[in-house]
Amino acid sequence: MKTYLVGGAVRDRLLGKVPSERDWVVVGESPKSMLDQGFLQVGKDFPVFLHPQTREEYALARKEYNVGPGHQGFKFDTGQTISLEEDLTRRDLTVNAIAQAPDGTLIDPCGGQTDLNQRLFRHVSSAFSEDPLRALRLAQFQARFEADGFKIAQETLLLCRQMVQQGDLASLSRERVFKEFEKALNAERPQAFFAVLETIGALAGLLPGVRASSAFSLNARYPAATAEEQFTWLVLENPDCDIATLQTKIALPKHWVELARLSQSFASLICTLPQLSAEDILSVINGADARRRPDRFSQSVNLVTLWGVSDALQQTRIEAQWRQLSSAVARVTVNKDSQPRTGKEIQAEIKIQQLKAITDLV
Repeated sequence: MKTYLVGGAVRDRLLGKVPSERDWVVVGESPKSMLDQGFLQVGKDFPVFLHPQTREEYALARKEYNVGPGHQGFKFDTGQTISLEEDLTRRDLTVNAIAQAPDGTLIDPCGGQTDLNQRLFRHVSSAFSEDPLRALRLAQFQARFEADGFKIAQETLLLCRQMVQQGDLASLSRERVFKEFEKALNAERPQAFFAVLETIGALAGLLPGVRASSAFSLNARYPAATAEEQFTWLVLENPDCDIATLQTKIALPKHWVELARLSQSFASLICTLPQLSAEDILSVINGADARRRPDRFSQSVNLVTLWGVSDALQQTRIEAQWRQLSSAVARVTVNKDSQPRTGKEIQAEIKIQQLKAITDLV
């Protein structure tokens, strides 16, 4: 069986990086012959198989034909006569269109090694524009590799602009947009993702209310931040960003939305704790549901203070104080006695005790 290592694994090896995963192309086989050799077929659109031991993905060499709008409007030919070169020339970028034979020989019909040496992202052919998802993937690649000196070829940026102007990106599903968005937020330079989208004219349509310039603080203050935390910072940096509107464009996970909304709602109060009254403090703790979800509240306070408080010592103090205050409020109970009381009376008593607990700490 003729198998070749392809795509990102070859690219990363040539850059001296350790590939996160390996993908393979198989030439001259059929779905039946793959199954006969113990491979497990997965995927609905075209035959992809899992190796019986390594569980790595092996795809039959294929050609694709654009038959409709969007990244799903393709038909695939995986006939046994499809050559490796035909498979490589259907790929998005030249640096992703290099294959490696088992003996180490590189097959590079599109000049990917030259572009790799020049740190250049360049589309393989005009067929790049047939799949609008590729424009988003390009921006995501820039976020991952800008630190290595990569730039995008001007002709590729021009092609992406044309795709945006033609409305091609409107066909992308919210789920696919989120997938590239998440990868970009996990990248070394997430700000590059937003800069590319702005350059090609796609930012306002895909992420309404988000300014590219606002993303430059991402990763700078907290390099170990998760993508979810990066998103919260992005919302805090963009006061015109309406999360509900953003959800119509991108399939944001529920816990991302909850953390961002919580942080957006209480950011100014959290950061100005020393100036707050006991009533204000209690309204934050209750509004943030800190008693039932202390971990989420603590995470929000950490992100908000990193964003809104410049002095590191003051950040630490405010975080510690909010932990103490929310814990004190959570410990408040009403003494059981024989005197009957209504629900409103009990709630009023609880509030009095909570305010007393806050005042004692303050």
